[in-house]
Amino acid sequence: MEHNQDLIRLAGVVEELLGSYNQLKQEKNDLIRTIGERDKNISELQAVIAKMKEEKADVSQRVSGILAALENWEQGHGDEPEKLSEINGQ
Repeated sequence: MEHNQDLIRLAGVVEELLGSYNQLKQEKNDLIRTIGERDKNISELQAVIAKMKEEKADVSQRVSGILAALENWEQGHGDEPEKLSEINGQ
């Protein structure tokens, strides 16, 4: 009789452990999926940042060209001022 109660108690503990194991396994899978989504978002944001840096460099270069052309024009260098569109590569 005593052994039956021990077996029943052991079965209950094993069921609890299996339930906890399955819950932890599901949480792990959810976290792995969340991390995957986060990593994908990070990659997308890094691509956006890289594109914006390229655009910033391009704009900076164009502004520098425009300022240089204006300075040359103000100083009267050359017979005719260069067209801004030619300096900016347009």
